[in-house]
Amino acid sequence: MKIGEAQKAYRQQLSLLRGQKRDYVNQQKENRKKLEEAQKKGEAQGVTFEFSEAYLEREKELQEKIDELSGQIDKNEKTLDDLIEQEVGIFNSIASKQQADAMKEYGEEMAKCLEIARRISRGDRVPAQDEKKLMDFNMDIYKMAKEMAAMNMEGEHEEWDSLWGEEEEKEYEDPFEASQNAETNVGMPEGMEAETVAESASEA
Repeated sequence: MKIGEAQKAYRQQLSLLRGQKRDYVNQQKENRKKLEEAQKKGEAQGVTFEFSEAYLEREKELQEKIDELSGQIDKNEKTLDDLIEQEVGIFNSIASKQQADAMKEYGEEMAKCLEIARRISRGDRVPAQDEKKLMDFNMDIYKMAKEMAAMNMEGEHEEWDSLWGEEEEKEYEDPFEASQNAETNVGMPEGMEAETVAESASEA
């Protein structure tokens, strides 16, 4: 099961459980209100109504339901927190790797540009695309290399091939998308089928 799907399932289940708990809490408030009214009426008449026992029994039933739902909510919240931790861990791992790759590429690019500047400053001929790379990288270094080239016009000069081959633009995966689609060993919430989540996802 994918982390994103599991999170969606647990959020749906939590919403359902919280709604159920809210209903039972409201029922409990109403039951307590009726019990209080019955007790006041009994006190006023100097009698104890037998049906007040029914209110007390109902109070016990409602409290048990509320406690049970509270336990299920706590359990599902803990699972959802674990899923979020998994997602964040995967996201950070992918993002860190991409940053490291970008730094490595930058270092390689800088080394090539400095070599181009060295060749130009000696008066050597480099391909136009290499000159442009140096200009884009640092115009000041490029100007300095051209000024030195003007002073090194005499003598033999080499002609160089490009330091860059055919470049393919590197595509990086979206860390958020990758972390959402990563597999998790967390199963579906109790009482929820995978189809329910799939259906709600298709409707969204």
